[in-house]
Amino acid sequence: MSSHFLSYASSFRCVIIRAALIQIDLQKTKAEAIEHILKMLKKASSSDSDIVCFPELWYSKPITNFEEEFERIIYAAEENNMTIVPGAFLEKIDNNLHVSCPVIADNGRILGRQFKLHPFGAQKKAVKAGVKAELFESGKFRFGIGICYDIVFPEVARALVRKGADMLFFPSRIRYEGIKPWHMYVQVRALENRVPIAAPNVCGNNILYKGRSIFVDFDYDNKTDIASPKIVMGSPVREQILVLDIDLNSVRRIHRKRFQDFRNSYDSL
Repeated sequence: MSSHFLSYASSFRCVIIRAALIQIDLQKTKAEAIEHILKMLKKASSSDSDIVCFPELWYSKPITNFEEEFERIIYAAEENNMTIVPGAFLEKIDNNLHVSCPVIADNGRILGRQFKLHPFGAQKKAVKAGVKAELFESGKFRFGIGICYDIVFPEVARALVRKGADMLFFPSRIRYEGIKPWHMYVQVRALENRVPIAAPNVCGNNILYKGRSIFVDFDYDNKTDIASPKIVMGSPVREQILVLDIDLNSVRRIHRKRFQDFRNSYDSL
């Protein structure tokens, strides 16, 4: 892992993960999109990020061979010692079309895929929904992924956190009309699970997509046990790389404290 993955303070053990959320404009062709992503990855690597995440559906056409079409991005993960969540796109696997998010480890290995659990709108007729919320691990960091519309359903985030996720990523493609409720969903999912969430969106000078990617972490008061959202938000039109350092031990501590009060079953209510 990069030098930032394990950072130790002198007075107490502090394990830091540096995450980068990449807000990008849509490109006209697949070739242009790949070149553009590589440029953004190069910029992200200069921030010494441990993990980066892109939005949903920035890639224009269905993929039939991820390892071949994304070969240069896979190599970039290994070259920069950086885990890549390359967003989500249409991928054909075993004659089924999915909205798929493969995860590339910092050694270039494909850790697995998260399929979109809740296809939205016209996607419902075109793609096969996922059936499992996957947990991924890179070094000592565990994370889960939901894709865009999955944020609406609290069970997705809760399932991933209960499996042990330290952080959640929600690659998204949100129209400008939906940005306000989307931000509310992201903040609530973070608060109710006491887990940081990174949700990148596409942007650009078009009338449909207006960025406003969002990172949510916490300011936590030990005396009152109150966690207040600490929000980093992207521009409505400009491409950006938003970087946030996450203290994993702090996240785990406040998460564990909150879930001590959680009832395992609400069936009797």
